[in-house]
Amino acid sequence: MLIAHGAGNAREAALAAVDLGADLIEVDLWVHRRRFEARHERRLPLRAPLLYEQWYLARPRRHPMTLPELIDICKGRSGIFLDLKGGGDAVVDLLRDQLRESALPVPVAASAQHWPILREVGRRLHQVAPFYSIDVIAKLDLFLSVMRRDPVPVGISCRHELLDQAIVERCHEEGVAVVAWTVDEPARALELVAMGVDAITTHAIAALRAELGLPSR
Repeated sequence: MLIAHGAGNAREAALAAVDLGADLIEVDLWVHRRRFEARHERRLPLRAPLLYEQWYLARPRRHPMTLPELIDICKGRSGIFLDLKGGGDAVVDLLRDQLRESALPVPVAASAQHWPILREVGRRLHQVAPFYSIDVIAKLDLFLSVMRRDPVPVGISCRHELLDQAIVERCHEEGVAVVAWTVDEPARALELVAMGVDAITTHAIAALRAELGLPSR
């Protein structure tokens, strides 16, 4: 499967990714004033309405994408891969309410760097598939050490440089799916497919679909 990296953060990008045949549309969800905001950047801890990433500042969208809007775009064509960004218990409550309102007409998975949030998602929202997000080797080692004793995650969403075939096979032996992120080079995508990964997060949906010989949808 191919996951369109960050495409759910803007309506135009989501529409394009669905048209290109993305299996899942990734969206970064932050909680701001008890509402979800779809965006990659963080908010500055100031009154000024500014967002920031490592190397730049940006202004918030006047009308940020909402989860119900994304569900409507994806309905019948693509699933949704949520990247939950903090927010504590409010994340699970908001997610429950918005999925209930939308009657969940599309497949939904969720990942997060903060694993306790995903444990709550797994405990309270059985219709959402939880994936632990892993960005450093220490987290991967921790997950592998507790994998057999932690029944919550359906899979892991892991930085692709940390993966090798032995790790993928070890996860599969325990029934854990493996998503690799973020991969735009076709050669690396082919290597990961040969390892047995279940999905790849990418900005290059069309190029990887062609390189991997995936049928059009």
